[in-house]
Amino acid sequence: MNLRKCFIFVCTGMLLSLPVSRAELVPGYHPGSYYSAHVIREGGELLPNGNTEKGYRWEDFTVQRIRGNRIPAKVGHGLEVFADVYGMPLGQPVTLTVTRPVRTATGEAESRTYTRAQSLYKSDSDDVQVFNYTYFLDEPDELVSGEWIIELTYQDTLILRQTFEVYQDPS
Repeated sequence: MNLRKCFIFVCTGMLLSLPVSRAELVPGYHPGSYYSAHVIREGGELLPNGNTEKGYRWEDFTVQRIRGNRIPAKVGHGLEVFADVYGMPLGQPVTLTVTRPVRTATGEAESRTYTRAQSLYKSDSDDVQVFNYTYFLDEPDELVSGEWIIELTYQDTLILRQTFEVYQDPS
C-alpha cells in the first residue's frame, strides 16, 4: 500500500469515528436506520437537462461518503441524509424543507427556505419506506458558511430534522 492510500485509509477511519449529531426524533412516524454524511462528487460530466431547475445535471459520477455533518464550502462537496421511515402510510408524499444560508447583495448573512413534496422509496417491507436526500454545492451562492437544516414532515408532523455546518475551508 503506498503512502497516499495509507494516509487516506487512516484519515477516513478517524473521520468515521467522530461523533455525529443525530436527527431530532418525534413520536409517531420515525426514522429507523439513519445516517448523515459529507459527500464528495468524484468524476462525472455536467450535461444539459431541461427537467432540472438549473438546466443541467451531473451524470456518471461516483460519491465518496464521509460520516459527519461538517461540510467545507467547496464545489463538488455536499450533504446527504438517509433514513428508513417507519409508520408511514404507503405512497403518501412527505414534505422536504431545506433552509440554508445566503449572502445578500450587501454581504449580509440571511437564510433561504424552500419546500417541496417528496416521495419515499419502497423497501422490502410494507412497514418501512426509505428517505434519501443528497445535495452538492456547485453554485457560488451555495458556498456560504452557515447552517443547513433538512426537515422531513408528514401532515405537519416532524419526522426528522438534521443540521449541517458549511464552513470556509482555508485550503
